[in-house]
Amino acid sequence: MKTALPILLLAAISPAFAVSVGDTYASVVGEKGQPVGVMTAGSVSILTYPDLVIKLRDNTVVSFRAPGRAPAVAAAPAASAATGARPSGEAYDGPAVWETDFGAALDQAKARKCHILVLYTGSDWCPWCKKMDEEVYSQPEFARYSHEKFVLLKLDHLRHSPLSDAAKAQNDDMLERYHVKGYPNAVIVDMYGNALGRFTGYYQGGPSRFIHMIQALE
Repeated sequence: MKTALPILLLAAISPAFAVSVGDTYASVVGEKGQPVGVMTAGSVSILTYPDLVIKLRDNTVVSFRAPGRAPAVAAAPAASAATGARPSGEAYDGPAVWETDFGAALDQAKARKCHILVLYTGSDWCPWCKKMDEEVYSQPEFARYSHEKFVLLKLDHLRHSPLSDAAKAQNDDMLERYHVKGYPNAVIVDMYGNALGRFTGYYQGGPSRFIHMIQALE
């Protein structure tokens, strides 16, 4: 009886969303259209729609949920330790702290045994970058979450403001390293610089939704 309940629940909500476990990527897009956001990490993809977040493995649906509902593993202590949480007696209430040097970010990640969120942005020319910063990266909820989970690295590809030769060289190298073609773009890498997943473009829904998409990969 314990294993039957989740199956019955999936069957009950599946018609409302017109998506079922086992559906292919092509059938999902055919039914719901192009998603508003896509995140990939190896064989895993997360498709975001206004009413649904869908997880696929090898282009096959393995789970789905309504936006705003965190995955069941999100609060597990083991998951927190695996991503490098900083034990703290009280909640962090400062702003998100961004590094600008990749080497320094790697050193910090190794010391903390956590991942790095590498943000590619254009703060003086890219409207979607500015919108993402206002709605997600500058929000207290993201600052609290990222303080526990990541080293943050911001690569600001400026066009109308001064940029040092060293910063420009690093930015160009990092574009090639992680095959980034557009802005805004966020790549999650491990302490050794291996890419684990990426978020391409603007994601609506504020910090809660963005955090839930990250947690979907845990």
